[in-house]
Amino acid sequence: MKEGRLGHPYPEMDTLSCIDCGLCSAICPANVFGRSRAGDAGQDELFRSPAAAFAAWAKDPSEYVSSTSGGAASVLSRHFLSQGGAVYGSAVIPSGTDGRSCRFSVRHIRIENESGIPRLKGSKYVQSSISGILPQCRKDVRSGKPVLFIGTPCQTAALRCMFRKRPENLFLVDIVCHGVPSLALLKDYINGYMHISPSEVTGLSFRDERGFSMTVSDSHGIHRLPPLTGRRTEGLYYNLFMDGFTYRESCYSCIYAGIRRVSDMTIGDFWGLGKDVPEHPYGVSLIMPVTSKGKELIPVLKEGMHMYERSLDEASAGNAQLCHPKHKSLRIKLFRCIEPILGLRSYYLLTADWILKKRIKSR
Repeated sequence: MKEGRLGHPYPEMDTLSCIDCGLCSAICPANVFGRSRAGDAGQDELFRSPAAAFAAWAKDPSEYVSSTSGGAASVLSRHFLSQGGAVYGSAVIPSGTDGRSCRFSVRHIRIENESGIPRLKGSKYVQSSISGILPQCRKDVRSGKPVLFIGTPCQTAALRCMFRKRPENLFLVDIVCHGVPSLALLKDYINGYMHISPSEVTGLSFRDERGFSMTVSDSHGIHRLPPLTGRRTEGLYYNLFMDGFTYRESCYSCIYAGIRRVSDMTIGDFWGLGKDVPEHPYGVSLIMPVTSKGKELIPVLKEGMHMYERSLDEASAGNAQLCHPKHKSLRIKLFRCIEPILGLRSYYLLTADWILKKRIKSR
């Protein structure tokens, strides 16, 4: 893998070693699911529309408060662990705590007891690596152990391509993904804008009780950025993410951004929820079962969550990525051209009129 624009990793072929067998092309999820999306063959099998939509939040107050939305992922994880299963999800790996490496990173890990659930909690607005857990995940599935994998749609598609037939004991849950900045960009931001060496990062969170606010811990203490507001003048990393300036190139034509899904269940934040539901001060989860296996998990969720069925139209209205991928606007194209010269702050030059309008409106 070679680092490309804005730090995103891209595959680079070793043409001297390649024997032209075509296996990498045949198994690549972008090709397999791309052909299906185009209607070539197997579309009904690979992409399916959700059977329903639910707004939900955890009944356990501590579970609810410690989650960034409603706690659906935690409730699902506890169920699979209670069945003797394994759960795979994204975690922040602080510097010096990983047995294989002392480098700070964001990647998928495997947990097999409830003590590991807090490591999977919280939103991660960055690309998580799954390469390290694929062999163990395959081993767990083949052993017959119940396995829950939670990731972006493209990551769950990769898991599906690992098996010729969909294993009954593998449950795939994708999140409503808006696009991903790279880990390299995140590290550069922490180093260049927060003046914290990535090698000294001992903790990182992207959301807290104040909202969208980055908190980084190191040996010197805790460093909090101001929470993001509508003015778009705080939290440059968040502004770039929210407005789609730093996504991977493929995110702008993502084949998984639509109401038809590739996993057993889709979860995320339920934005734009109607007022006819009880008060939910700490956020609310969107839950959409897709396959029969996804539907089977709804009774499990109802045991641990307050759940209210909503329409698919309401769910997609608040989440644009359930309709289409992020549009690569002229501003985004210009930013990606001038960023190598002027840096990330060139965002403010391209959005000065937005910021001015928001400031006038807020006054």
